[in-house]
Amino acid sequence: MDKEWFVIRTKSRQENLAKEHYSRQGFSVYLPVIKKTIRHARRVSDTVRPFFPGYLFLYLAPNERDWTAISSTIGSIGPVHFGDNYPSVPSSIISNLKTLEDDKGHIANLIEYSRLQKGDKIRIMHGELEGLDGIYVELRGEDRAMILLDFLQRRVTATVPLTAIEAG
Repeated sequence: MDKEWFVIRTKSRQENLAKEHYSRQGFSVYLPVIKKTIRHARRVSDTVRPFFPGYLFLYLAPNERDWTAISSTIGSIGPVHFGDNYPSVPSSIISNLKTLEDDKGHIANLIEYSRLQKGDKIRIMHGELEGLDGIYVELRGEDRAMILLDFLQRRVTATVPLTAIEAG
């Protein structure tokens, strides 16, 4: 059996610490990150945050799957599991995430959405509303946007995944 990717839960805000300790143990670790713009009291700063807060991925061969040792690594809670079943993540998901990275290793396609301003025109590129044009209103959570659409001679709001829209 070949190596497979597994999801590992980390302690709150300790993803980088866990990544460092897994790397020291010789494991292949993947921690996808995004660059976020933080606005607070007239200050704007960019910060790098995990794409999946509280999680990272380990690439493990069957002989490396010592779940007790993995769970006791500093910064880690342990692998995601359901009873005795430790599901692997398809390699295609990790590959797809890596294709979204820019030259600094940040998930690049989502960075541009943080630059959308209220009133910007957008186009829906995927999903049920594909092909419709709208106006960006605001972020809803980490990965969704509220938009306005002209639909049946009325202006209606919709919430769509950020990955489904493009500035336009």
